[in-house]
Amino acid sequence: MRRLEGIHLYINIENFDQIVADEEDRTGTVTHSIHALDTFFSSVEGYGKSLYGDILTVEKITGSRLHLYIVDTITMAYSAARTVSVYAFKLAQYINKDIPKYKTLKDFTIQIGCAYGHFYDFEFETDNFSETTTIGFAANFAAKLQALTGSGKLSIFEDIYRELDKEDREKFEKVYSVSIKKYGQSHFYTSNLSNVTPITEIKDSDLEEAKIYANKVNLNEIEYSGARQTLNFSSLSKSNCKRLEGIPLFADIRGFTSMFDSNDTNLDEMAEKTRKILLSMYNTTLGNQGVHVQFQGDRELSVYQNTTEESGKNSTGCFKRAVLSAMRLVDAVKPFSVHIGVGGDFGRLYATKIGARGEKDNILIGKTVITADCMEDVHADEDQIAITGDVYRGLKNEDSNLAKQFSHIDEDVYVSTVGFAKYQDTLRFNRHSTNTEQRNYNGAWGVLE
Repeated sequence: MRRLEGIHLYINIENFDQIVADEEDRTGTVTHSIHALDTFFSSVEGYGKSLYGDILTVEKITGSRLHLYIVDTITMAYSAARTVSVYAFKLAQYINKDIPKYKTLKDFTIQIGCAYGHFYDFEFETDNFSETTTIGFAANFAAKLQALTGSGKLSIFEDIYRELDKEDREKFEKVYSVSIKKYGQSHFYTSNLSNVTPITEIKDSDLEEAKIYANKVNLNEIEYSGARQTLNFSSLSKSNCKRLEGIPLFADIRGFTSMFDSNDTNLDEMAEKTRKILLSMYNTTLGNQGVHVQFQGDRELSVYQNTTEESGKNSTGCFKRAVLSAMRLVDAVKPFSVHIGVGGDFGRLYATKIGARGEKDNILIGKTVITADCMEDVHADEDQIAITGDVYRGLKNEDSNLAKQFSHIDEDVYVSTVGFAKYQDTLRFNRHSTNTEQRNYNGAWGVLE
């Protein structure tokens, strides 16, 4: 792990879920959405690296969000960050209006969060898997700021704001938010991206590069094939996608950002703790025949698919596997004194790899992913698993006893507060009770009343 200091920048297509859902409803595919997402993020990556290649690192794309960091002094790092941010803003408008192949999509709207501080950048590695991730208050808090930011706006942390000159500070509005009090903060600063001045002039030719990139792969060259075997992202690309049915699971560590001291005094300790937690989650996923998609800050996205044998006649359901894995995930993180919430849905999914860096970012999209995200974010509290009616009904068909661990709390939401160890205890108790009722017991113990 490397300890660094710099700015974390999260650039998010705020309405990408709606863009994907709209296209899937209209066409039954997400071809334009995948193509446009790749064009947008690859162009931002390329532009940023062309100007700031020595200090700017693109970490990853997580769904609709690009995460990059800039290692330099706070003044120099922010100069680069705001130039890349304005480019992203202008690029979204350019894609909306000037690239004909995307005219059927809803317009992109973006939001950006930015924070400065120390962090660790490390390579999460196993025998056959490698993924870069960053750990630190600045990394986590920048993501929180992005989520709180309005459409077409850039939000920054207090320490960046203090370094701005008077003219630039006047472009920002102070925003108080109760949702960041748990991080020891009371406010942040936000500005319309149209008012932010880049250090480097953004030329028409810079934006036209995106059209050139977009035209390298025609929409009719994007192919979807079924996933009869376990999904393998290493074989995918923007033009070679997989269409599958399965359950995406989001597992998020609750309140994790608030555990990081904003002055980075416990960064070393938290970096090692995070590494161990992520490894535990990863191993739990693989141990339950799940496919790890990616880490998204302090949460993991995995997928459990329906697999069909070569004969095409038999399939292996994913419902029980996914739910048991979720239960094991709840238990797996408890030794680290943290709690997670897990959410899942069942349905059609699209898997691909995109990005300018050799298409290295695993992407899983579709309305099913959007709903699973909502299950985790909205309906699952600490140590809870929230699933949709589709998952519940599939689970009930595969294992009715396991389905009984879930309570119906809303129109299409079922929640369980049972981890795997507790579920095992329940099974043992029920089995013991059944044996006793049927007088199937060891006589030496006598009859239980």
